[in-house]
Amino acid sequence: MEAQVISKKRVADYGEVLTGKREVNAMLDLVKQETERIESRFLEPACGSGNFLTVILERKLAVEIAFIESMVRPMPADGDGKAGGEASDE
Repeated sequence: MEAQVISKKRVADYGEVLTGKREVNAMLDLVKQETERIESRFLEPACGSGNFLTVILERKLAVEIAFIESMVRPMPADGDGKAGGEASDE
């Protein structure tokens, strides 16, 4: 489990309390569609260790990877060893 408080002094001096991964995911799930939309932008003014931005980036990259993988699927061969059923010259 991640520590949400580095030290009591930092909490007292700066109000620093880190957001745990479970809470980050729960909050980002509230705007899930935006976290997966490549064009959307996020501003995290309290970017302590980047917990929110890291998860947002992971979600956006997962969408891009899925898209790229869907574009590079190999074409099925039709039995003659040629992709796409091309006619042979024989």
